[in-house]
Amino acid sequence: MKTKVIVLILILSLAMNVAVLSVVGYNFYYHSHQSFPIQRFSTQRFSTQMNHHFYQILGLTPMQQIRMEPIAALFHQKLEAHYTTIKIKKNLLVNLLSQKNIDQSQIDQLRKHIAAIQDNIQRMVISHILDVKLILTENQQERFFVLMHKSMNTEHCFSLNNGDH
Repeated sequence: MKTKVIVLILILSLAMNVAVLSVVGYNFYYHSHQSFPIQRFSTQRFSTQMNHHFYQILGLTPMQQIRMEPIAALFHQKLEAHYTTIKIKKNLLVNLLSQKNIDQSQIDQLRKHIAAIQDNIQRMVISHILDVKLILTENQQERFFVLMHKSMNTEHCFSLNNGDH
């Protein structure tokens, strides 16, 4: 019974890590593939001089871009804070694991805290997607979700062509 609980916890943790890695992968692509002259949003600091062709592919109007800017800036700011916290917690976890006398309760407590942060990130991402969806037209929403499906199914990077199947 105890083994089943541990396996279940590990599977749930793996699922949360996959979600976080998806967001990190998206952000990596987001920051490293710039080609269209459109504003983009940095997770480290808001920048109006950077490009983001994801919005170009969706064909956002200038008004939609204006509505999107504060939403994306706040989202990426919060996301960066969570990533920083997770990085600190992971370093603490490695330190705990490297000690001669391991305190399992401290490790469990830290693991639960990391899992709670990952859960919060997942909630934020879902909320952000729903906020973005409200700004998009039906056609843009369809393209947005096609691109999202492609990003989840692409092995190495976020593949953007124009949302066509």
